[in-house]
Amino acid sequence: MLPGHIKPLKMNYRQELFILLIVNLVCFMVFSKYDTLEWIYHFSRSHEHYELDELVPLLFSLTITFALFSFRRWKEAQLFYTEVEYLSFHDSMTGLLNRRGAQLKMAHLPHVYAESAVVFIDFDNFKQVNQLYGYEVGDEILKRASTELLSEYKQCLLSRWAGEELMVIVPSINRQMLPSFVDDLYKRIAASIELSAHAVTISIGAVWGDAQANHQQLLVLVDEALSHAKQRGGAQVKIFDH
Repeated sequence: MLPGHIKPLKMNYRQELFILLIVNLVCFMVFSKYDTLEWIYHFSRSHEHYELDELVPLLFSLTITFALFSFRRWKEAQLFYTEVEYLSFHDSMTGLLNRRGAQLKMAHLPHVYAESAVVFIDFDNFKQVNQLYGYEVGDEILKRASTELLSEYKQCLLSRWAGEELMVIVPSINRQMLPSFVDDLYKRIAASIELSAHAVTISIGAVWGDAQANHQQLLVLVDEALSHAKQRGGAQVKIFDH
């Protein structure tokens, strides 16, 4: 799915291609009905001083050139649309899904998994880190955490949900497995963002749901769990019990 301002471009591209195909089809039918090629041949024979027969090879080569050029432009357009579509659903800095992409994926999760968990990861005092050490340090922290997620949790739905808030949706996990999963996640992310000059900690909120769970409700509950962890000083995990 493409963003709204790109869709008209793609529609125009398809419409123009369709029109060109129709025009060529009409030309083919007209040429076939009136034996245009034969007429050109006889006309060129009767007007040899015009040297019209020399134009036929040129027209043929121009047709091939135009076809190759059009094919190249079509491939470039396809690559452009693919890149735009990717960027419309992914965060360019971390490579994770953005909020829009995650919401689209989440809409299909209840139909795929009987059980799943939603996990929020938040970096404690992240604004102060940016103010004290610069945004480059904050960006590096997000990149390191995201790289760890993409490397070790490929089976999960991974998203940069908000500015410094990452979301992990864990498919096919039962309630009993969630604490150990979250504990392992906490340790991996904490280790990945260890910077020699800057002490950064994380807080994690998590909630489990079955196939009947409403993901919008789970998002509210996991946000409550994360808020609880941060209110207690951060650098800890809170699993919502329901």
